[in-house]
Amino acid sequence: MTELGFSLSLPDGFIELPVGSLDEEGFRSLAAAIAERFGLHPDAGIDQGLAESTVMLATTAAAAEAGGSSYTAAGFFRSPEDAGRPIMALVNCFCLESDHSSAEVAIAGLEELHHGTANGPVEVVELPAGPAVVTQSVTSGDVPAGEDTVEITEHAITAWIPGTKVLLGLAVTSNNTEDWVHVADLARGIFGTFEWAGNPG
Repeated sequence: MTELGFSLSLPDGFIELPVGSLDEEGFRSLAAAIAERFGLHPDAGIDQGLAESTVMLATTAAAAEAGGSSYTAAGFFRSPEDAGRPIMALVNCFCLESDHSSAEVAIAGLEELHHGTANGPVEVVELPAGPAVVTQSVTSGDVPAGEDTVEITEHAITAWIPGTKVLLGLAVTSNNTEDWVHVADLARGIFGTFEWAGNPG
């Protein structure tokens, strides 16, 4: 995948989600990608279950775009500890303008900022694309479920990677607490595939 001046590789199991409004052709294309991911015949048609899944992912993509994401993908897996437990993870990319004078200056500023605000680990790592600050966070909230509410815990791991006049946040999130350690390992593998187009680090 190449997008907005950078590239990264996602493992099997991820579906790239559309950017912008979704017309009928885009809806059918996303539905076909979902069907393929779950082993359904691509010509089987869109039943209610597939339509609902497609709407859910299209809504997820629209919300991510509204939040500033320039790229979103959703991954579906089975827990390596319990094959009956599904895992869903989202990848989002956020590009922020920055006037840092060097990658070292950017890293120092990011590290100081996130040590003061993060509710999880903060570390400086060396990626193939250069240095990055990797942060983890956990947030909880209630979502309606019929007449009741259910508490949802979202885990996130983000690599903040400085480029030329830009900071990129490459975030992987999941609501799967039981398997978060595996999702975090998956995320670190994705971080290692990131490259700037033209190496503008």
